[in-house]
Amino acid sequence: MFNKPLVIVVGAGASHDVYGLPLGGTLAEKIAGDTDFMFAHYVNRPTRGDADLFEHVIYRKFHGDRSKLDLYTSAGHKLAAAIGSAVSVDDALYQLSDFPEAVELGKACIMRRILAAEAASDLKIKPDRGEPSPTAGRDGWIEQLFSLAIANHRLADIPNAFKRLTIINFNYDRCIEHYLFWSLRRIGVPTDEAASTVAGLNILRPYGTLGSVLPNSKSFLQFGADANSSVSLDLTSRIRTFTESQSLHDTDQLAASLEAAAMIIFLGFGFHPQNLKLLAMPQQQTWGSARTIATAFKVHEANLPEWRTAIAETMWIEPNRIEFHSMTASTVLKELRMKISMAIG
Repeated sequence: MFNKPLVIVVGAGASHDVYGLPLGGTLAEKIAGDTDFMFAHYVNRPTRGDADLFEHVIYRKFHGDRSKLDLYTSAGHKLAAAIGSAVSVDDALYQLSDFPEAVELGKACIMRRILAAEAASDLKIKPDRGEPSPTAGRDGWIEQLFSLAIANHRLADIPNAFKRLTIINFNYDRCIEHYLFWSLRRIGVPTDEAASTVAGLNILRPYGTLGSVLPNSKSFLQFGADANSSVSLDLTSRIRTFTESQSLHDTDQLAASLEAAAMIIFLGFGFHPQNLKLLAMPQQQTWGSARTIATAFKVHEANLPEWRTAIAETMWIEPNRIEFHSMTASTVLKELRMKISMAIG
């Protein structure tokens, strides 16, 4: 039960934990291979690179325009080369910001890889059931959050359990909405009510999303949908990378949520300067009072003082109210449940 405002800040590590979505390095490596096209003589389908990417994203749109096909093939080569020396896909796309075709192709690759990871995750919908396995993701952090939220609520009141929760999700995947919808259905909330509850969640996505997992939404794209039939260059405007200056969320709403928070929890967040910049609060006369917990799984302790300083100076949180735990997202919500409950319950 959340009696006080709670903000969860979600990074790539949280989606990788249990749910298997790719971390930045793995995603970059895959996309570099996807876009390094090579063709045999007189063959339109590449013999190297992701042939389905070329056929279904590039050739499908520009099959009658040889100059465009050559332009996007060249863009793929530029992207593959840039990723080889860049820290991440986002950094590579920033290097190539003067080549819009490379940026557009990179975003299409991100969307395709995220859909493939969703389809391969335990959360995927089972064709014979029309829903995920009832045990899928039960060891994950979203289940822990769901359990915290609905505690001490009657079934009829559960749709109100998330009113004081804000999720700032820096990832493109839809594991949160997908899992919460099916969890609500699992415990007996009617389909329409479960959908409206998920649609009403205060989830802010600075970099956008592939689309809604709710079938009645205008931007519906099924969780784990087939990339060949679902991804086109026309959909790439749904997402942005961290090197693009304009975010796809309401900055005033984000600031208001952080200012009101009694507790802020960072899950799998890497504290990249550009991401912290999006969380920046106006300078204040006094420190904010939000208690702050952050996962630091496999992070060397020598980095933590700098992380603490970055959070404090960016978000105006009193440094002694910031704590780090060398745990995964799932473990921190499970092991610190009592602490969290006492702070906001």
